[in-house]
Amino acid sequence: MRYLDKAKHELLTLAGKAVTSVTPGSRSQTLTFRCPRAAAVQFWRDPENLSRVFSGIAEVHSTGEDRYEWAVAGTGDEPVTWASVLLAEDDDLRFVDASDSDLVQMDIGFADAPHELGTEVRISAQAPLPEPLTNAALFTVLYRARALLQTGEVPTLEQNSSARSRSTDQEA
Repeated sequence: MRYLDKAKHELLTLAGKAVTSVTPGSRSQTLTFRCPRAAAVQFWRDPENLSRVFSGIAEVHSTGEDRYEWAVAGTGDEPVTWASVLLAEDDDLRFVDASDSDLVQMDIGFADAPHELGTEVRISAQAPLPEPLTNAALFTVLYRARALLQTGEVPTLEQNSSARSRSTDQEA
């Protein structure tokens, strides 16, 4: 078994155990995007964009107007799915559980950045995961979203010749 696969498996196992012992709480991260607010709002409504920025965390598919299904890799073979409804409130977006459960929720807020530098995007999530895992995932998602919106690409090391290849990981 590769080291990274083993580490991922251990992390997922730990997260699974933590889900049963951690009370859901809200965590948030904020970044400034160099784009108009309308472009930022529209970006977060597109399930393809969501899948790209949540890559490795979740896949997102539209199941109807303002309805999304999130598939998160679980510890088993089958992904854990979450059906959400997108609510728009004063340019802010809220993904809420379609079953009216308050267990999982994600809010994305928008504000004009100071000195006309674009849009401040704040993402917050309520999830039954430990705070450090949730905060790290939220920052990663915001970072990827900002890069995709501003450059058209999500940052990756896959094509970097100095990046470790999967074959190198397998040999270790």
